[in-house]
Amino acid sequence: MSEDVLRTDGALVAALANGDARAAAAWLDDEFTWVDCNGRILDKAQAASALPKPPLGGETGLEPVGHHYGEVASMAVDCDKVFVLRIWVKRATGWRLLAYHEVSQNGPAAPHGPGRKEWDNPCHVIPYQPRNADERDCLAAWQRLEVAVMQHEPEIWAQHVADEFMVVGAARRHSKADRKAVIEQQMRNDANSAPAPLLSARLFGFKDAMVMTCEHQPFHGKAARVSRVFVKRGGRWLMAVSFQTTRQDAPVKTI
Repeated sequence: MSEDVLRTDGALVAALANGDARAAAAWLDDEFTWVDCNGRILDKAQAASALPKPPLGGETGLEPVGHHYGEVASMAVDCDKVFVLRIWVKRATGWRLLAYHEVSQNGPAAPHGPGRKEWDNPCHVIPYQPRNADERDCLAAWQRLEVAVMQHEPEIWAQHVADEFMVVGAARRHSKADRKAVIEQQMRNDANSAPAPLLSARLFGFKDAMVMTCEHQPFHGKAARVSRVFVKRGGRWLMAVSFQTTRQDAPVKTI
């Protein structure tokens, strides 16, 4: 992780902990979004006018896990079952925070029902039209990853995931090995495991990195906000991190 990113991230964390909206806003990207532990989303203007309280305060004594992907950097930190992901992007004016994403594992589990054995969205079709070749290839790699989950193909899934991969949700924090083990178990049990359909997405492309902010609707339950980072290595797009937060204000739906 570069010193520039670490220094900038530290300055933002201090500004948030001190409630200094002006200082914090200076680090926010124009496309910035903040997803809180309840799945509520704020844009830059909303966050600057009513600065949210960071769930981990000044993060004293905590050690963020950082990864640098050229013009994109991710910082993940947690304490007492609360997780925070910050996604930084390099602009002409310097590093700016594109996404701040919170996940809490302290609340009640979200309503959950049976899944599906097969489902087209997002495995085969998605409600998003790629704008360029990088988006097309990144989304195709992600869809193949999701097909591998649905069809219980742990080895193929692993080919589309970075070694440092981490997924965090209300009921899990999995490394690459953890998630692969789950898929292997589902394979042995022939479990229903079609991924939750994609409702909407925004992609932000950079050299050899892609940020995806989106919303999914489980087959039974409430919609979830998701932030992902993909990295391009050896000509292949790999998922590096995925943070997932249930929208507590969403209705419970069954597809």
